Amino acid sequence: MINNLKDMNENPISSRWKKRFAELPEDIQLKIKELDNKDPKEYQLKVIKKTKCKPKEGDIFLVSPREGIYFYGRVFKAEIKHIANDTFINGKNAVFIFKCKTRTLDLSNYLPNYEELIIDPVIVDDIYWRKGFFYTIANIPIDDYEKELDYGFYSIGKGKYFKEDGYELMHQPQILGTYGIATIIGIARNIEKELIINPNLLKFD
Repeated sequence: MINNLKDMNENPISSRWKKRFAELPEDIQLKIKELDNKDPKEYQLKVIKKTKCKPKEGDIFLVSPREGIYFYGRVFKAEIKHIANDTFINGKNAVFIFKCKTRTLDLSNYLPNYEELIIDPVIVDDIYWRKGFFYTIANIPIDDYEKELDYGFYSIGKGKYFKEDGYELMHQPQILGTYGIATIIGIARNIEKELIINPNLLKFD
């Protein structure tokens, strides 16, 4: 719960990252800082397959930060209906991307764990699919466990927590992303940071 004005004005996502970054080894910190000077093309997501099909709630898709390696993603909400008709959010999609991965374009290694996300939940446009950075391989309905997940998004401008459709939350969700549209470069950069921190994410048993 929000206890005081300080808590309301503090960006919990930024604070969490600053604390985590400070605890990283110096060589890892340096590699992450070097991302600022890199051409985004050096760490851009790989194109899997372009499609004009719109994402649907329950879709399972793949994301490829390296050739031949795909992380699984899940469309939690498709074509968001914002309560205030926010033109930036309306029609967009709320997605999760997991640490579980595969080498093949199928569900063979799909073992979703919402405590093991490679990045925070994000709100994205259909352009990810049209450009081929996200590629849908299946659709499995959102189950009862998923419907009860405590997730949401923090609005930096308002200092408040919201669901993707604009409903305000009166507590800090356990699974928290930033309220706004994630850019393709932004997602690629955040995934790349995680791969720098933990190179084992690219390994298979």
